[in-house]
Order: sequence, then structure tokens, then C-alpha cells
Amino acid sequence: MASPDKIMLIRHAEKPASPPPAGVNENGDADKHSLIVRGWQRAGALVEFFENPARPGISRPATIFAATISNDATIDPDDSKSLRPAETVAPLVAKSGAIFRNDIPVGAEGQAIDAIKMCRGVVLVSWEHKRIPTIAAGFIANPPVWGDRFDAVWILDQEPDGSYVLSIVNQDLLSGDLPS
Repeated sequence: MASPDKIMLIRHAEKPASPPPAGVNENGDADKHSLIVRGWQRAGALVEFFENPARPGISRPATIFAATISNDATIDPDDSKSLRPAETVAPLVAKSGAIFRNDIPVGAEGQAIDAIKMCRGVVLVSWEHKRIPTIAAGFIANPPVWGDRFDAVWILDQEPDGSYVLSIVNQDLLSGDLPS
């Protein structure tokens, strides 16, 4: 069975807060389900971060997953209707030519785990932060809570025995990010 050598998990980039700044789509139109300007800045900075990795543990992804919207009424609409996971990696997808999977909705993390396990090489996952530990739990025991950060990368590296080990790298891309 195929399995990725490395899985990198990121939270979608910055989102609207209360009170605003408002989210904006890629055309600059107000959209509460989109990134804020700082989030779009991060999305752009992630292109170089992943295309030409300079930090230990970071690799160029062959496959990129981003959660898509869900119609599940049990999920908070701020999470279920979010375009942010896909927007966060859209510039990277456009530049990299990586395989892009945007067909698994937030709330279907078990389906995401199964799809990730079918990949080879390096996989990048952009998801809703409260659900990232659920995806990680498909590969490691007792993943930590994500927290409220937009600037971290969880890296799951496959060991020779097929198990995975977690490390965390700070992106250190924008002012206010934790240093690498």
C-alpha cells in the first residue's frame, strides 16, 4: 500500500475577526468566508516557502489537499463554508503543478486520512485548525492541540518501520510570526 514519506499540515491563513477587517476574495470583493489581506500575504509567501524550501523538515509537496466547503448543518458555518483552506494554497498550486485535491469537505477528516494514505512522496494539507489534530491522529498517537497559530507547520515524517514522527516548524514569514 502506498503511503507518503512526509505529511505537512498547515492551518488556513488569517481569517476575518470580530470586529473586521473583513475577508476578501482574490478579486478584492468582501467575502466573510475568505482570507483577510494578511492571509493573502501569507498565501503568497507560502509559495517560496514550499517551492524552494530552506527550513529543515520542509519539502516541496507532490500532492496538496485543502478542505472544501461542507453542507453538514452540525458544523459551525464559519468552518463549514470557509474558502480559506483552498485560498491559502491556491498560489502554491498555481505555481507548483502539484496534484491538487479540493474534494473532501471539512468534517470528513476520516476520508482525508484515507486519501492521504494513498499518496506517495510529500503531501501538504491545508485545513481548519480545530480538525488538524484529527487528521494527525490518523498517523500518530496523541497529537497536540493546534492552538490559535497561523504560522506553524506540523511535519509528520515516516520512519523506516512505517510509523510517523511529529516535528513542528515555524513559518517565520510575516511580521509577528514566531521565529524559526
